[in-house]
Amino acid sequence: MRDFRPAPPDEKRNYDLPLYREKLSREEAPIPPLLRHALNLIGISHSGPAEKVAWWASFSYKGYACDLVHRKFGLWLHILGDLTEVQADDLMAEMRQKLAAAVAVVEKSLAETARDTLNAGNVTVINQHGQLRRAYGYFRERAEHPDVVEDVSRTEQSEHGTWSTFSSGQDVMAMNAFHDLVAAISAFMSSLEHDLVLMLPFEGFKPTTDDLTGIIGDRWGLKWRRVVGHADPEAVRLYGRLAAVVERWRNPYSHGGFEKGHGATIYVHTPGLGALPVGLSDVRDSPLFSFHPASEADIDGVFRLFDEIDTYLAKTFPHAMEWIASGLDVQFDADFRTQVANYIESDGNLQMLIDAHHYRADMIANMDF
Repeated sequence: MRDFRPAPPDEKRNYDLPLYREKLSREEAPIPPLLRHALNLIGISHSGPAEKVAWWASFSYKGYACDLVHRKFGLWLHILGDLTEVQADDLMAEMRQKLAAAVAVVEKSLAETARDTLNAGNVTVINQHGQLRRAYGYFRERAEHPDVVEDVSRTEQSEHGTWSTFSSGQDVMAMNAFHDLVAAISAFMSSLEHDLVLMLPFEGFKPTTDDLTGIIGDRWGLKWRRVVGHADPEAVRLYGRLAAVVERWRNPYSHGGFEKGHGATIYVHTPGLGALPVGLSDVRDSPLFSFHPASEADIDGVFRLFDEIDTYLAKTFPHAMEWIASGLDVQFDADFRTQVANYIESDGNLQMLIDAHHYRADMIANMDF
């Protein structure tokens, strides 16, 4: 970076000279502020914002006037000077390479303190609720209304002879519904775990006692215990029913198809009795017990439980769920937690705060400064 110099304070640019511009790719600059920070560290300050521009940094490179500009539709590198296109291209390539190397150094430095910063609550968590719920809704719709499949007969041949196979359309539909049920359960659980983390700033998050990194990595049951708790009998009942659903339907298929205790997935060779499932009589609870692993009653029961959980969370934690439903990201810092607490204490209505954050988010996204 030694060829980068701050722009002279009294510099007057000759805009009659050719101006060369190149847009940096997202791969080169996935996080534009890191490039700005790299320049700041060597004494090159930045200006802004302005209309449709978040910031810009003016500097000289090998004696040529240059700018790095973060506009609405990308990051641009400018060079002004009496240059041929080949010379300009060479200088651009040099600067891009040096900037990329500088960003790598900045990233390494910031990574050393990132965990402490995160656990102190000075973070914003991206709200993925809508995306995760769309995945859940997609698989739920398929599980509840599987496509109609006709009976299929096939004749196959090999060197050992000819044989026919028959597949009942009802059987295929049932298996399809089962596959979609497992996918829907996984999507719901992903959404639930995500929401439980987003709810923390609304439910007494304390950086001094809450290990945010640990909570994010915890299993869903520990997240539930931290946010929902077990004081409410209804919460206990829902937790127990959900644990049973997860144990029966999701866990076996998130661990290579093996059930807890191996259930009906491993058979022991028993003298005089043949091969017996490890789970013995418990096998009746296994999805592998019958050819149709999920009946209509199973599917209806799972989704009825999920609806009850949604209703319970919306009723018990209205402010957190209202914010999550808005699609806004969630901040964990002290200022945000204080804002939320003040609005709830004043009239119990977060809509004004939600509107204010939506307005600011739109302004930043559109660079309407």
